[in-house]
Amino acid sequence: MEKERKIKTLSIVALIVAVLGLTVAFASLSQVLTIRGTTTAKGGKWDIHFEKDGSGATMVKPVKTGEAEATDASLNSTSISGIAVTLKKPGDTVTYEFDVKNAGTINAKIGALTEKKGICESLDGESQENEEMVCSHLVYSLQYKEDSGNKDVKVNDDLNKTDKKTMVLTIAYDGNADEIPSNDVQIEIPDITITYVQK
Repeated sequence: MEKERKIKTLSIVALIVAVLGLTVAFASLSQVLTIRGTTTAKGGKWDIHFEKDGSGATMVKPVKTGEAEATDASLNSTSISGIAVTLKKPGDTVTYEFDVKNAGTINAKIGALTEKKGICESLDGESQENEEMVCSHLVYSLQYKEDSGNKDVKVNDDLNKTDKKTMVLTIAYDGNADEIPSNDVQIEIPDITITYVQK
């Protein structure tokens, strides 16, 4: 009996030593890894604007064909305004040429392009036929000027940092039109809003 008790005691001691040995073994097989570092958010510049030939001009002169008449447009960094055009016959055309420049440090693209519909209003206040006829023959477009032919401005077009693109705004009376209004019709030219976002 005494012998059995010694064997049990030795067994318990051996088991305790084995468990402690495992703990030490597991402890010696573990390692703590640490990741350290710093991050810097670099300063950037967002600067997309209208300009004319990089010259700091504040006016855009129209190019007229046919008997069209037009005023100079006022240009600042975020808008072009003061456009007044008179179209007298089919084929009359007026174009305004200007640049859009990305002078910032971030690539951009057009996120939204909205155009408010033009309004034609007869100056005698009565002739709805004249209004509808003129509006149906009005040609209005915004395009990029390119050597291979002008291309429409559209959503998702890129304007990467340091890029400059020349745009052409065209207002015309369709050259294929076979009718003209019997009295003057005033046309409210559609507003175009171009929203640039980060690419």
